[in-house]
Amino acid sequence: MLAHELEVITYGLDDIVIENSENNILEVILLDENPHTHNILFKNEGEVLTVAFELNISSFKEEVFRKYITRRLERARVVIKVPKGKSITIYGKTIGVTSKSYEGDLGIYIERGNVKLNTTIGNANVHLFQGNVFAHIRLKSKLSLTTNNGTILINGEKKASPFLNENISNSKTLTVKSIHANINIALQ
Repeated sequence: MLAHELEVITYGLDDIVIENSENNILEVILLDENPHTHNILFKNEGEVLTVAFELNISSFKEEVFRKYITRRLERARVVIKVPKGKSITIYGKTIGVTSKSYEGDLGIYIERGNVKLNTTIGNANVHLFQGNVFAHIRLKSKLSLTTNNGTILINGEKKASPFLNENISNSKTLTVKSIHANINIALQ
C-alpha cells in the first residue's frame, strides 16, 4: 500500500473491524448477508486512499412493512487489514467500530455506535454523538475525554467531564469528544 492515509466511508454497514496486516497489502473483506447489495469503491488521491461502500439499490426487493422495526439492519460488516503505521480515518452514521490493537493512528467520526479500541498503540481521536467507547491504554498516554451527558470510567472509577491528564510527556494521545457517549478506559 503506497498511500500513508486511509479514509473509510462506512455508510450502509453495521460493523467494521480494523486489523494489522501481516504484509504490506491492504485487504478489504466484505461479509454481507444479502449478496450483491454493496459495492466497494476505491479512490486514490495523492497520499490518501479512500474506501467507500455503496448500496446497490437495484438488488433490493420490496420489503415487508414491520411496525416495530425503526431502522433496517444492513447485515453487512467489513474487515480491513491495514499495514502497520498508516493513518486511518473512519466516517459513518450508525456503526460498530472495533480495532484489534491496530498499530497506527486512528480517527473515528460517527454519529452513534460502539467503539472498541482494545489496546491503543498510536494516537486515537474519537468523535461521536451517542454510544460507548471502550479502550485499553498505557499508563503514560495522554487522555482528553469529554462527554456532556455520558459517564467517564477509568479503571472502574467515575471521573468528571472533561477529564484531562496532559502532564504526561508521552506523544501518544487518546481524545474522545461526545454528547451522550459513555467512555470506559482501562489503564495498563
